[in-house]
Amino acid sequence: MTYDLTRPVKEMMKKNERSVDGNFYTLPSSELYPFQWLWDSCFHALIYNQLGDTDHAKQELLSATAKPLPNGLLPHIIYWQKPPAGVSWGREQRGDVIDAAWGTEGVSAITQPPLIARAVLDTYQHTQDDKFLKTIWPRLVNYFSYLRNQRTYQDTELLYIINPDESGEDNSPRYDTALSLSPRHSKEDSLDKRIDLMHANATCQYDTKVCMLDHFAVIDVGFNAIYLDGLEAMSTLSKILEEDNLLHQYKNVSKKLADEMRNKLLVGDVYLSFNILNKQSIPILTWNIFMPLFCGLLSKIEAKDLVTNYLLNPTLFYTSYGIPTTALNEISFDDSEDGFWRGPIWHAPHFFIEQGLRRYGFSNLANELNIKSLNLIKQSGFREHYHHKTGQGLGATGFTWGALTLI
Repeated sequence: MTYDLTRPVKEMMKKNERSVDGNFYTLPSSELYPFQWLWDSCFHALIYNQLGDTDHAKQELLSATAKPLPNGLLPHIIYWQKPPAGVSWGREQRGDVIDAAWGTEGVSAITQPPLIARAVLDTYQHTQDDKFLKTIWPRLVNYFSYLRNQRTYQDTELLYIINPDESGEDNSPRYDTALSLSPRHSKEDSLDKRIDLMHANATCQYDTKVCMLDHFAVIDVGFNAIYLDGLEAMSTLSKILEEDNLLHQYKNVSKKLADEMRNKLLVGDVYLSFNILNKQSIPILTWNIFMPLFCGLLSKIEAKDLVTNYLLNPTLFYTSYGIPTTALNEISFDDSEDGFWRGPIWHAPHFFIEQGLRRYGFSNLANELNIKSLNLIKQSGFREHYHHKTGQGLGATGFTWGALTLI
């Protein structure tokens, strides 16, 4: 008997919905995450579209893009409401810390993977709502201009992040060396370093091209893969809007970026992130090596080899419950509840990998991964992440990413 997620997903999304001054958004978890996050909102829009609730998808994306910085950056967090008095959401989310650290008002000063273009395209394809598209389009154009003008490495189209939080994978071991952390450290050690980078960004007055290059700069595989996919979406949207100059620009940037990712990030048979500060590839195997599947960067032979040698390898990533976020044989692997992105299984990586597998024709394997995601939810509910050996739910409850299993 098939387990239908539709009803429990609708109930969870309803519980997590919020509205402030006409701005609708959905919390990743009402238990632990009280604000609006950029790529979470993109996930939510995809989920709402799948549920047929396109009005909420449109509202979610409009609110997520409602407070860009003057330079066009879309903040990764919008603090629509301060948390209730007496509730501790973590040091990086408390008002006194975030106000001082970001140097902004009501929003953060960093971004997240630019999934926004794909989410907007999906929403338009479900609605054909020209008014929605014309309203949000300038925000997308300004954001993609910011990325190209302020985040490209030297004379390439490769983007770099200035804080691990911009990847969406806050404590991934990919960033240990760049943060001067050992492979085994506490989550507080990582958080301290990332808060330091928040302060550095404000002190640098958001100068990402010079000043922040002295602090942290990583050409991240996942961020660039989502950007490459986003450029494809921007090209499609440009064509719909008959923006011929932008269509030509996005197609050219996309082609150049794909070539540069291959030239700069391909190490042997896998794509690895690159630390700009020490000018070295980051030799840590995380689930991120599968992101080139999502954006169509690989040849069919390369995709088959990646799946065979890594995804299906039980000493690296293949487990009965799904794909761990860090390879099982890495010294930095941590499958505890505090491991977060250093071991446990998350639904968003499953979503990206599943989409990539379908893109390359691995439909049976994609279905298998989807079933594993479904089984995690059946066993442990909608949790933030899961133990790779037991399927035990970890982290926040009522966490929305499990709803991506519907897509």
